[in-house]
Formats: sequence, structure tokens, C-alpha cells
Amino acid sequence: MTMPVLRRACGFALTLATTLMVAAPIAHAQDPAPPGDRTSLTSRTLGQGEQLTFRGNQDRITLTVPVPQGLSPAELTANVDLPANIARGWIDVESAGRAIGRIDLPPAPATSEPLTIPLAGALVERNSTTVTLRVTLLPLDAICPDTWFDQGTVLRDVAIAFDGEPAVPSVVADFLPPVLEQLTIYVPGSPNDAERGGAVELAAAVVAHYGTQPVSVDVRELPPQNVVPAPDPAFSRSIVVERGENARTELVPEPGSPIPALRLTGDGDALTDQIRLVTTQVAAIAVSSSAVAGSLDDAPRLTSDSATFTDLGIGELSATSHGSVTVSPILDQTRIGHAARDVGVRLQGSYTPPPGDTSGLLTVSVGDDQLASWPADASGSFDQWVTIPNGDLQRATALDVTYRTAGGTNQCGIEQPVTLTVLPQSHVEGTPTTSGPPYGFQSMPQALEPNFEIGSTTGELADLRRAVRIVAGLQSLTTVRLVPAWASAEDIASSDRPAVLVASNGTLPDSIDPPLTEDANGTFSLTYPAGDGSDSTVTLGQQTQYAALQAYWASGRGMFVASSTATPGELDRTLDWLDAVPGRWSGLSGDVLFTAQDRDPVELTADHPADPAAAAGMSTGVVAALAAVAALLVIGVVFAVVAATRRPRQHPGAEPPRTDG
Repeated sequence: MTMPVLRRACGFALTLATTLMVAAPIAHAQDPAPPGDRTSLTSRTLGQGEQLTFRGNQDRITLTVPVPQGLSPAELTANVDLPANIARGWIDVESAGRAIGRIDLPPAPATSEPLTIPLAGALVERNSTTVTLRVTLLPLDAICPDTWFDQGTVLRDVAIAFDGEPAVPSVVADFLPPVLEQLTIYVPGSPNDAERGGAVELAAAVVAHYGTQPVSVDVRELPPQNVVPAPDPAFSRSIVVERGENARTELVPEPGSPIPALRLTGDGDALTDQIRLVTTQVAAIAVSSSAVAGSLDDAPRLTSDSATFTDLGIGELSATSHGSVTVSPILDQTRIGHAARDVGVRLQGSYTPPPGDTSGLLTVSVGDDQLASWPADASGSFDQWVTIPNGDLQRATALDVTYRTAGGTNQCGIEQPVTLTVLPQSHVEGTPTTSGPPYGFQSMPQALEPNFEIGSTTGELADLRRAVRIVAGLQSLTTVRLVPAWASAEDIASSDRPAVLVASNGTLPDSIDPPLTEDANGTFSLTYPAGDGSDSTVTLGQQTQYAALQAYWASGRGMFVASSTATPGELDRTLDWLDAVPGRWSGLSGDVLFTAQDRDPVELTADHPADPAAAAGMSTGVVAALAAVAALLVIGVVFAVVAATRRPRQHPGAEPPRTDG
């Protein structure tokens, strides 16, 4: 598996503050690093999955792992689970086509047995190494390994250990290490719009730059005398964003730390250019402690209505098994550059033709919904159009292509394995949508692409911090760089561009009308904009304290609203909850993430226009959602009235004004 890395082609004019000498990176078989403390990083920190699964009695997995400067890969550690009934097994380790190690697997049955795989001597090129792990299992007598294709060897709790000491950056080009865990952005206590915009764009650019690596981003006030506190771990960085007449990007020492901070100064577009310098390929030639970036254009992005699998980052997919084999291309709408509906896929590929005494069937499905099927024939190839129902579309839709055979013999070693391949020239067509589906959180961030506005109703530093955390969370859902631009709440309210709005004081402009609202009487209304114009309501009798993240389509644009009542801490707690566990951002599927005081967040889903129930009375889904709100809020609240009704929705300007509580 290969960690996605964002690469952008930029037009630029670059003036360096000192004379530069540029040397091309050299590939080498890494010598052992000098003695030092061993550094261990989890596979998730390195941008890989939480476990490695090998299928059958012979399989291989290729890993591309970032290698921080100054370190050399030493070993991979994990806990291994093995199938039963194996006599012995081993793992071979290869790098650049040569063997660098072999280890024996523990005797079966083994569950969560510790395992150490050597990586010393792996080839390191451009701050990364690629290693292939090959598993071989030998069965006990009278056991047929053909039955292991649905089982296999699983490595859990994977971590990579490195020898040496992480290098300290001395030039701008080396400031961002190959592995980054924490980024802290410092801005003045009363930032202007250029500094606010710089902070949110920097957050998006850095998170996109690291692809699947989880990078935590925070915003803090720049201390007096502009002295930035030292970062904690070696894989943390601090960046100062501040206005200044002279555009400049420079490393500045941090007292008490060998790792310098990076200071970005400028105003307007000049400050934006300094930010883009940090994460573009241009930074590779900034081998000086300071640099000045000229005009850097936005990266090109795919925005057409048709894209090949190659365009979507899907290479050739192939799998081999006995009896049944599946490959699952994932159609990522964020790679297209906009939300899409009415999606059709032209699947092209090949399969092992069934022998004369067997038959075969190919099927295509999304989840439990089978979309198409056709019999296998002697040609061993297919070229089929498949339409995906709008109700099945998500941000990333997994299309399961399965080949099954029947008949013949099941004697061990005689049944022919079958291979299924989906080719990268397969392509997707869809219609751009500005109203869904997909809806809610599954429409994000593609509903914001390619450019969107972001702002807050208070202008306070705390709301900028919340905005940056939201941008980082949305950016973690895609490797395509998002391009936020700071705007006032008033401008967002009157704009027709996609937007993110933070309203920690609970006061929204009249034209901002999210699905879940509360009036002065404590009545909660859950309705989807552009629906049938009716509300589903629950009345509690008094206003309550809560926070909500809401994603929806409104008037032809995507909206993401983060609000709270008189307690902004509930909004912070909601963002803390999302950031605490990997996968929570990507797992959101409703329209609203609702957090009551002292309760865990829950998701709520409104009736969407495409849902037939939306036009025929309040659906059981909305009743259940509002019941969940009532159940969360009834703790400590005098429950005056509970009603599930439908009423005409008032114009937002006619509703009682939202207050701080």
C-alpha cells in the first residue's frame, strides 16, 4: 500500500534571500544511523492502516513508509494472529528487489503473539522506504490450504522503530519533516482577516500535504516579544503567521529547543504566497534559512463530469482466490472536485474463464444492493456499464465487483484458483449537484470544493481556533487540498459560495437556516432545507445548552455550520470528541452532530427531498431523531411539553432571535 502524497504543479516567481545551491536527492541503501535513542512510530502515525492482513497460505504486502531525516528503519513490531492447522510459517522481507531478512512465525494456534521483523538495510529514497513482506504458511498433514483464502495472517498494533536522532531543520525546505504529529499555528491576539485567512489556509495545506497521516492542528496567541514556546516532541512544528509590510518566510530560533519555528509574514496575497511556499514543491529549492515567495497559483484539480479510475487515484485492482473473489474500487467524490449524482461506471477488466465443467457469474453491488450481474464466458474479459442509485452515493462509495464459480471438484490442489482484475481505464460519469445527494456530512468536503468561504460570528481568536480545527477535520477526508478564504459572517450570509460558519455565541444571520433550530420557547425543529417546507418539532418548554455541527445544502451551495448556545465549551468538547478517535470525522453520516451538556455527541438525520417519506408526514427517522434530542436534554430539565407535530416553517427572519442562552 502506498501513502498518498499531494503533489502540485505551480507556476511561480521565487526570489531567495541568499544564494542557493540545489542538490538532487540520492537513493541509497541506508547505513545504520549513529547510536541514539530508538524512535518508534505507530503505523497510523505513519499514514498506514491499523493492521496488515495476508490472505491464504502465500501472500505479500508492500509498504511505503516515511523515514525522518537522521533516522534509519530498524524493525517492524506487531502482534500476530495465525490461522489454525499450520505446521510452520515465515515472513520474508525485501527492499528494492533484494532480501534483507526472514523470520519464523510462532507455532499455531497463535493469537496476539509479539513479532519483530527486521528492516535494517532497507533502501531509503526521498525520505521514504518501500519494503515487501511475503508470508508463507505450510499446513499440517491432511489440511488443505485452499480454505485459508478467507482467513490469513493478521499483524495488529503495527509500529516501525527507527535508529538515530531526528535531524534539526536548518533551511526552509527541511522545516516540515516526513512525519508530522502536531502543528501549532501562532497568530496575534487580535488577528486581522489576512492572518485569519492565512491560518485556515495553512491548516488545510499542511494536512493535505501529509495525506493519510493524522496531523493535529492547533491555534494559539502569539506571546509577548513574539517568543514562541518550544514544541514538545520531535515531530511537532510551530509556525507564526502575522501581517507585515515585507513578505518573508524564515526560520527563527526557539528558546530552549533545537527546533526553530517558521515565521510567515506578508499581507493579503503576499501572505498567502508564503503559506503555499511551505507545502509546495517550491519549498524543495528553498535551501536557506529564509526565502520570499512570489505568485504561487492554485494547484490544478479535476472538475470534469467524467474521470478514469486513474484520475481518481485507483490503479489496477486484482485478487485471486478459490470459488469467489472480490475487488472493491472506491469512488471518491472529493477527487472529482465536486459533489455528483446520477453516477454511472464503465467497468473494464478480466477474469479467469471458467473451465468446461464449471460456470461463473459476475456481480456488482454497493453494500447489500446488487446493481448488475452477468454470466462469465470463455472470453475472460468484461466491459459493462453500471448505474449507481443516488441513494447509495456517499463521499466514498465502495463498488464491490465479485466473480463466483460453481461446479467442478473441491479436491485439495485440484480446484483452479480464479483471478479477477479491474483495469484503471474504467471510468466514472456523473452530474454535478448543488442540492444532493449525497446529503449531510457525506456531502463534505466535496460540497465545498473547489473554493469556499469560512468565518465566524464573533471574530474572536477562540473562534479562529475552532475554524482551523474544522478545516483540518474536513481536509483529513481528502488528499485534494481545500482552499478556504476568510470572510465575515455578513458576507457569508449574502454569498452564494459554499461556506463554513462558526457561531459559538449561538447567533446566526437570518439567512443561515440549518436543519436543527431551537426557538425561545425551547422548541427544537428538524427539517432539511429545500424539503417540503414543513418542520418536525419537539418542545421542551425552556431553552437548553447544546452545541451542533450541521452539514447541508442550501440555495445551491454546501454549508457547514458549527454553533453552540451560551456555552462555547460544548462546541470545543464536540471537536475534541471528533479528534479523539481516528475515523470519527470520516464516519459521520447524518446531517447534525448534536451535543447536549455533559452528554456524548449523537448524530441526527432529517428527511431529505429524495426520501418519499418526506412528502407523506413525519417519518419515523425524524421522530426518532427528535426523541433522541429530548432524551439527551431531559436530564436536569423540567420537561414541560413533548410534542411531535408538523407545522409550516416560518421564514427565518420571522423566528424569535437566537440568543446566548
